[in-house]
Amino acid sequence: MKYAWIKQHRDSFSVTSMCRTLNVSSSGFYRWLKAGPGLRAQRSARIRTSIKQVYDESHGIYGSYKIADRLKEDDSLETVCRNTVAAAMREMGLKSKVSKKFSPTTTVSDPSKMAAPNVLNQSFKAGAPNRKWVTDITYLPTATGWVYLAVVLD
Repeated sequence: MKYAWIKQHRDSFSVTSMCRTLNVSSSGFYRWLKAGPGLRAQRSARIRTSIKQVYDESHGIYGSYKIADRLKEDDSLETVCRNTVAAAMREMGLKSKVSKKFSPTTTVSDPSKMAAPNVLNQSFKAGAPNRKWVTDITYLPTATGWVYLAVVLD
């Protein structure tokens, strides 16, 4: 962590003074700089690549359970447990796009009450305004959720 900070700020300050301030050796910093990522960091990168590949193939639908199963099935991908997949997905900002099926609820029906009788009997022509009314309701998806649209025709 300290070495990464030194690397980030070595254009502004001298490496020697930063190492002295942070109580680390400058030879340790240069050895770290040459060494590159360790085995754990390399495996973590392979895990993230595999997770991203499966996530993209599923068009963002798969969650951690299905991704972990898919990783176990394919030998070319890095195999990890579901908890590791879930943690990596959180860090990468990946979420499954699964949503519940929409089932509209307008009222709670009372089975003891009867529906109004059909007095129009499919005869929609009226002799004058305000004699026959017809209504309908529909549900529209919006960015903030579902909205109801009710229409009344005279």
